[in-house]
Amino acid sequence: MDCKVIGLVGPLACGKGVVADYLIKKYGYTSFSLSSIVHKEVEKRGIKTFTRTTLQDIGDELRKIEGDGVLAQRAIQQLKGKCNKIIIEGIRNPGEVKFLRSIQGFFLIAVDAPKKVRFERVLKRGKPWDPKDWESFLTVDGRDQGDKTNNSGQQVRACMELADMLVANNKDTQKLHDEIEKSLKMLF
Repeated sequence: MDCKVIGLVGPLACGKGVVADYLIKKYGYTSFSLSSIVHKEVEKRGIKTFTRTTLQDIGDELRKIEGDGVLAQRAIQQLKGKCNKIIIEGIRNPGEVKFLRSIQGFFLIAVDAPKKVRFERVLKRGKPWDPKDWESFLTVDGRDQGDKTNNSGQQVRACMELADMLVANNKDTQKLHDEIEKSLKMLF
């Protein structure tokens, strides 16, 4: 695959989408969210009402059955021949990072923000599957961050430790854009 591939990893509502939007608008990247694969699986199974826990369970199940890199593999397969600049959003398992590292020139950016800021963003964006209160947020976020007993599960923190660059997103959009530009200078 002859593409520039940037991976984005980070906890729930840290701003991965904001980073992706910036790269799309300024540099012409195409973005693909790994969670879209899980959403398609939910649809295929006929599940009408679901929560973030449902999405986590299905993602874990796919990884257990098809290997920990399955979501990244499916994403790259779907994107073959479609562009030369790709963003892969929502990396949640080291197996996905391992697969993406097999692509020459892959670069992984971790995005992070304080927990309270992320909770406010979750409430503001109002996705139907997102947690609606602090306790539910902590439960879902904790699982997303990593369960050391489930290698095929969500392991966002472990993936963040594999990143080439960490970008802080603490509400200052200009500072975030500056951090992205620093990351791109390292990349190119």
